[in-house]
Amino acid sequence: MHIEEALVAHLLAQTGLTALISRRFFYEELPQDTTLPAVTCIKVSDIKDHTLTGQSELERPTYQLTAWASTKAGARAVAEQIKSILSDYQGTMGGITVQKIELQTEMSSLEKSPDGTTKVYFEDLEYQINYIK
Repeated sequence: MHIEEALVAHLLAQTGLTALISRRFFYEELPQDTTLPAVTCIKVSDIKDHTLTGQSELERPTYQLTAWASTKAGARAVAEQIKSILSDYQGTMGGITVQKIELQTEMSSLEKSPDGTTKVYFEDLEYQINYIK
């Protein structure tokens, strides 16, 4: 199992999160006309460590998880669920040994439709996942 698959499976196994988003979890972009709240995930970077003998087995990718909702409170509630699940997590996900998941940055924002009638609130959470491949 790849770390992205393990991460998504771990998140969607948590009833507190699925009570809010059901299974509305998407890679890279939110499909048009998606029922909110929902979550998107994108890989931001993937740091590689090297030794004299080659690449280290330690992987350190950073993923941005975005909580989308029609209200600021809704986006914040989804983000808080994600934080309670992932921040400082250590253990096994899908057979992958996760040394630690660290919250790196948080950002809140609002998107409006061109005519200003539709608003979508979102909370971005960037996590670095340290794991052994």
